[in-house]
Amino acid sequence: MKNNIIFNILLSIGAGYLLTELQSFLGTTYLTSFLKQNLITLLVALIAINSATLSIVLTKVRELLDKSGQQGAFANTKRQMILSVNEQVVLIVVAMLLLIVQDSDFIKSHVEYVTFLNVLIIGCFVYALRILHDTAKSVFVILDY
Repeated sequence: MKNNIIFNILLSIGAGYLLTELQSFLGTTYLTSFLKQNLITLLVALIAINSATLSIVLTKVRELLDKSGQQGAFANTKRQMILSVNEQVVLIVVAMLLLIVQDSDFIKSHVEYVTFLNVLIIGCFVYALRILHDTAKSVFVILDY
């Protein structure tokens, strides 16, 4: 579980770095400007989508548990769902902190940190998309039962 979180963090930061470098290469600030204005709204929308999706999955899991009578069969699934929601809440808090720091006088006077912050902000968004992807996959897995 912790290895998966570390992997997702590193992958998201790596993707954030690549996207930041791509922006720099293309001479644009579209993504960073867009996320500066919309990241928190997007993260809240994604947690709402994931919560709705998880409720559908949990309904199907409940049906499966009622049929099989094995109440502990999906204990790990439940833990992963709770972890997913917790990760998203943490992402919202981290994104708020990063956006506050990005707009601070300190960063305005130390422009060498701007790229680092952009990588982390884009990484937050990428991480949220990975969670959304993982949740969407669970719908297809549960359909096989």
